[in-house]
Amino acid sequence: MKRSILAFFGLTVVILTSALRAGGQSIPPVNAKALDDSQVVLPKPGGTQFLILVLGFSHKSGDHCTPWDKRLAAEFHSDARIAYYQIPVLAGAPSLVRPMILKGMRKGVPAAEHSRFVPVYDHEAEWKKLVNFSAPDDPYLVLTRADGSVVWQTHGLLSESLYGELKNAATKALADDGKK
Repeated sequence: MKRSILAFFGLTVVILTSALRAGGQSIPPVNAKALDDSQVVLPKPGGTQFLILVLGFSHKSGDHCTPWDKRLAAEFHSDARIAYYQIPVLAGAPSLVRPMILKGMRKGVPAAEHSRFVPVYDHEAEWKKLVNFSAPDDPYLVLTRADGSVVWQTHGLLSESLYGELKNAATKALADDGKK
């Protein structure tokens, strides 16, 4: 009996600690140009939209981010309550090759999505810490409130189960926000 009570309290502490840790995190500031040369600031001062960010940290992760982007565009493009962005983190790319990388991105990303594709060149260590970086070629997904505080996150290739988790988290966050 004592062991089961101790196990219960131990599990409760782990769950609460995880929830507090996720709830206390915020995204690093983003002030960058999207592929269409529009200025993107995240979190947006005074913004009201939840954010879904798809982050990639390597060339190969870009290929793995594409299916997520297509699915998000189909699902949330016309939903004014949620903004989504693909954020390639290019801080490690040599400055001489960055223009070539951007040219390749502009060619590979549909023009209609250029405003949602925002390469960043700073805060790499902060992004990696935020997403618990462990797999360089994985896409990392982060759902945040308008103020940039993290609601939910994961990483991995697009699957029905991961997409379902994201959709459930977004639905719950929107419902909780509506109760305020």
